[in-house]
Amino acid sequence: MANNCAEKLKLKNLLNPCGITEVNCNILTIIELFSNNAESIGIIITNNSKYYGFLSARAIITIMNEQNLIHATEQNPLTKLPGNSMIEKFFAQVSANKELYILCYFDLDNFKAFNDVYGFRNGDRAIILFADILRKNLPSEFFKGHIGGDDFFVAVESDEQSEEAHINMLSDMVKKFADDARGLYSKEDKEKGYIISTDREGKKKKFPLLCTSAALLVVRRNTTKRSADYLNDILSLQKKVAKQESNHISISCLL
Repeated sequence: MANNCAEKLKLKNLLNPCGITEVNCNILTIIELFSNNAESIGIIITNNSKYYGFLSARAIITIMNEQNLIHATEQNPLTKLPGNSMIEKFFAQVSANKELYILCYFDLDNFKAFNDVYGFRNGDRAIILFADILRKNLPSEFFKGHIGGDDFFVAVESDEQSEEAHINMLSDMVKKFADDARGLYSKEDKEKGYIISTDREGKKKKFPLLCTSAALLVVRRNTTKRSADYLNDILSLQKKVAKQESNHISISCLL
């Protein structure tokens, strides 16, 4: 009896916890599973819930290093968020499968007027501020990209249970930025609630303080018409609608 207990204890000491994922999962899922378990020696790979193989810690660390190099070369130099090549890859992912996604274009409103009055350096501060808001307030499952200038792209793979919560998180970014951006203005301009600048026709006019518009597109599960060009066209139209809405948010859905 004592020998049996000793053997069990020895066997237990040889066991190590490992994450498990399907063979068709993306690299980021593998990295997250591995990173969330400090004692993990690797990840078990399954195919239709049956054992398929094993990724060692060494192999995963190599993957992580390669991913870091890719991110360093493909990120926006100002915000350090993924740039256009990675955004295109995300659209390709959405087009290639039939899962539910929520896509969002963010566009800073009254940015040109702010830039003209406060200068390009403060314009960069506004862009970095919005990027930081995305990073700090949206969970890791959200893809956060910087198209360029004052345009951003954010998206998340969702499901019917999480859809409303994900939409609310994205919508909250509009109010969060409007509140935080007030800190970029002088006390006088904050009290007035506007600045005087020149429009694109060269006329002096009042411009409200910085805010952002959000164009949200829900791509339902099994939606067949989901090419990158088609999704981009809809989001571009949605962005124009969002700018006219009182809450600066426009939401549409592809069935």
